[in-house]
Amino acid sequence: MKKNKFVKSLNVSRETLDGFYEYKTLLSKWNEKINLVSKHTLVDIWERHFLDSGQILKNVEASGKRWVDVGSGAGFPGLVVSLLLRDRKVDCDLILVEKNPKKVFFLKEVIRKLNLSVEVVNGNIYTLEPLNADILTARAFSELNNLMEIAFRHRKKEGICLFLKGENYRIELDKTLNYWFFDYDIVGSLSSSSGKIIRVKKIFKR
Repeated sequence: MKKNKFVKSLNVSRETLDGFYEYKTLLSKWNEKINLVSKHTLVDIWERHFLDSGQILKNVEASGKRWVDVGSGAGFPGLVVSLLLRDRKVDCDLILVEKNPKKVFFLKEVIRKLNLSVEVVNGNIYTLEPLNADILTARAFSELNNLMEIAFRHRKKEGICLFLKGENYRIELDKTLNYWFFDYDIVGSLSSSSGKIIRVKKIFKR
């Protein structure tokens, strides 16, 4: 049923669904070697990871944009986004940033197997030269206050940030507002009653 919810919520084609099955197989295989995600979450991968990641496409216009995904790890949300963008025939310059070489190898393997058009950067997002993102995303990577520092460095002036957060989002938000001024919206999650997407536009240091 949860796979059906994923397909219905994001209007996924049969061909793209086959790609997600292959992605799921690769993730399960590699997870035994390098601990990409918590093992118990693989049971609920369609909703917990695929739907949770893919829903951000409903909150941004990606066509012709430069999209930077920070701390991509197992490919969430970056690889999910790539599969869905291809499904919708949306042209987008997608860059995944990951510091861990083993996870980089995994990301490149999935990209190769699924024939995706994605660039992977193996580096520390805090020290990389500015990536000038129109869209910047992160999921389960760092607290919001740190993400603001990253966004301030790597997003274009008019760029949009989409940060996937869990039930403690309000605590992170209140803490971050002590250090930054920023325009934001809070969007409810399709995959979790306690999850939220924090969509950030303008950012200023206090």
